[in-house]
Amino acid sequence: MSAKILLINPARHFIANKVGLGYLTPLGLVLIGGPLIDAGHQVKLIDHDMNGWSYQKLINEIKKFQPDYILLGHSGSTASHNVALQTVKEIRKVFSDVKIIYGGVYPSYAYQNILDEVPEIDFIVRGEGEKTLLDLISACENNLDLSLVRGIVWRKDGEIIVNHPQPAIQNLDEYRPGWELLEWENYQMFGFDHAAGLQFSRGCTLTCVYCGQWMFWKKWRHRSTDDLVNQIKILKNKYGVKIIWFADENFAADRDVAKELLEKIIEADLGLSLNLNMTAADVVRDADLIPLYKKAGVDYIVMGVESLKDDVIVDIRKNNPFEISKEAVRLLRENNIISLTNIIYGLEEESWKTLFEKFKGMLELDSDILNAMYLTPHFWTSDGKSTDPRNIIQKDLAKWSYRNQVIATPHLKPFELFLGVKITEALYHLRPKALWRLAFHKDNRYLQIMRDSMLTGIRVVFAEIFEFLFDTKFSPQGSTEKIPGQPNKNIESSPLILEQIPTSQKN
Repeated sequence: MSAKILLINPARHFIANKVGLGYLTPLGLVLIGGPLIDAGHQVKLIDHDMNGWSYQKLINEIKKFQPDYILLGHSGSTASHNVALQTVKEIRKVFSDVKIIYGGVYPSYAYQNILDEVPEIDFIVRGEGEKTLLDLISACENNLDLSLVRGIVWRKDGEIIVNHPQPAIQNLDEYRPGWELLEWENYQMFGFDHAAGLQFSRGCTLTCVYCGQWMFWKKWRHRSTDDLVNQIKILKNKYGVKIIWFADENFAADRDVAKELLEKIIEADLGLSLNLNMTAADVVRDADLIPLYKKAGVDYIVMGVESLKDDVIVDIRKNNPFEISKEAVRLLRENNIISLTNIIYGLEEESWKTLFEKFKGMLELDSDILNAMYLTPHFWTSDGKSTDPRNIIQKDLAKWSYRNQVIATPHLKPFELFLGVKITEALYHLRPKALWRLAFHKDNRYLQIMRDSMLTGIRVVFAEIFEFLFDTKFSPQGSTEKIPGQPNKNIESSPLILEQIPTSQKN
């Protein structure tokens, strides 16, 4: 039976989008939408984050479509959760009979709290959603036993039922992205080039303590290289996309697969700007492949350096000692590929001394862009599960976006840490060496992207200063009973994915 299904991407707290970085496609909903369309359902997608509609406007658009099911899903994790719940409540005021489904990383782990506290939600989808949504809609439409639908959490006679997890998707090619659901003129980078998010692989081979993606996906898997290149061709030729951001946590986890994909992209001669995430260790491991990355159109590589101290690197279970990160930056610069390095601030031991030490380390690292991120202990990560007392001073979940301080730093007051980070960012990006490259670099593509990034960065900084001064409140320092989202009851959490796929498996 055919159903009318509305997909909604709720708003999230991400300043860079609002001030010029642009909006990328809501990839999770796109990946779910394609299989639903292919199953014969009528599907519509509303990107509430991008269009900025009022709730009344949203309700009016829902009335026009008259869906049987509404699915809210987001990639914003904790920071998007409260907005998603508010959206659910506004919808339920008007639509009493529609079935509301909620999915994404945060609800996949916080399902018990959510169903305890939010009666407006009918189902939560945990983990990968493609097959689970197909099975759930089929069961509802055909009055089948919901207890047999793997991967969902629901209520039966007032009791929360946690079904068995869904087996991991072994053939990602089986489910195509629903690109036709998007209004493409709205998805841009830096305000002019059409952009899209695209996923080649799922999962990560690392187990970093601050990240939950490796637990969410369990094992690293990938689409076939032929299917991925075909998706890129569709994005370019049908929708005019010029920039692609790979949403992979670890693009080059398998060297041979990465090499195969790069060669096929080069052969296709697509002329696109590609941007992706890699570990510094993989960049160094694949030093001989870096020219292939450039030839394939890779302009931008993000590396999660996180810390410049090797003892901290070991503690957080990263695989990139400082010297490895330095070599990775050197290799990328040698090939005119921009290096963006994520560095974590706001650890409990943060002080003026540690800020200065990080600044000196960044000068030595010499990456093109410093991305300062604050420690954010989501409760499903290894760091968030720590039994050590955590002094959480930011209770507004919308601020749990890695761009705001969450944990108290005993040696620095919030305004001191904020000031220290902003001074660090300014001094780093305005240092003579950086300005010289910005003015006289020989690679025109490098110059264009760096100048656009600089202009966007300036707007972001002023927006962050305004928000800190007028829209940020901190709670008094003191231990919290639990990190937000932790279960209200002592329940045993089942794994998100039933089967584990060998890392070496190729689709």
